[in-house]
Amino acid sequence: MDKVYMTRAFNFSAGHRLFIEGLSEEENKEIFDKCANPRGHGHDYRVEIMFNGDISPDTGMIISRDEMDGSVNEIINDFDYKRIDLEIPYFKKYQSTVENIALYIWEKMFKKYKNRLSYIKVWENERSYFEYHEEELR
Repeated sequence: MDKVYMTRAFNFSAGHRLFIEGLSEEENKEIFDKCANPRGHGHDYRVEIMFNGDISPDTGMIISRDEMDGSVNEIINDFDYKRIDLEIPYFKKYQSTVENIALYIWEKMFKKYKNRLSYIKVWENERSYFEYHEEELR
């Protein structure tokens, strides 16, 4: 069969604050800059998820777009218009950095799609993104 890669993009808006308990406001500002603002701040995130697979002889696709969109939107909707560090339990334990957001989405998607998931990119702004892939799991 022919292996094909498909990437879809999704967007959400959310706020967060990066802060290490036990450090002073000044120390946190030194580490996290404006991300340590006590009121938090927001981003318009972009998430790209790449799937891979063989082309189905029946459908001509590697995965249904509706299935993919539904699975991703279940996760993305948990973030949309939320204060990530306060409203999503995972991020009460882990800093709500873009790196950890990418890992969180990867872990959720990997449970369902395992060897069909190629990578996750999470864009924090138009200049930087963080990518997660774990090829050794395939």
